[in-house]
Amino acid sequence: MNATYKTLLVTAAILGTSAVNAASTAGVSLTNETVKGDVNFDMGTFGVDAGIAYDKDENFTTTHLGVNVQDADTSGPLQVGIGARVYGIDADLKDDSDVSMALALGGWYRYTLPEANRISIYGSLYYAPEVLSFTNLDHMYTYELRAEYMTMRNARAYISYGNTVAVYDNDSRIEANKGFAIGAMVDF
Repeated sequence: MNATYKTLLVTAAILGTSAVNAASTAGVSLTNETVKGDVNFDMGTFGVDAGIAYDKDENFTTTHLGVNVQDADTSGPLQVGIGARVYGIDADLKDDSDVSMALALGGWYRYTLPEANRISIYGSLYYAPEVLSFTNLDHMYTYELRAEYMTMRNARAYISYGNTVAVYDNDSRIEANKGFAIGAMVDF
């Protein structure tokens, strides 16, 4: 079974498990070369999130599991979360081990426009410095910016721009999941 089918199956499993928890969010974004799936279990003052991303052109797969502290008061236009994620990275490297790990610190924010409460702006950034990157990985970071539109009470459609950068000890650099994507997110 090739990596694309494995990625799609894992994404479906992530989305399927999200229906069990009544306060969770699941999302998928796509381009012609990439697929990303995320799920976040909202526990009130903290959240647990997991995700997977696959870039066909770079033959690059990342998975993550994270915990973040978030604002429990969602009545205002700004929502914020900060925390940590453990990343597993599988890259098609020619000279070194293909699998590496990293502990990334960062966070996310969402600002909903008060005058147009169906439109929001979302951003996230996670960074793993050299001291928190393992095996042959020197450092890595990932970011995403999204313009979201609430299509219904429990669903958002979005256009995003993101990038995942992994820099290795041999000074090789891989940029994956780079560019614009379309996606959707559902709240349960």
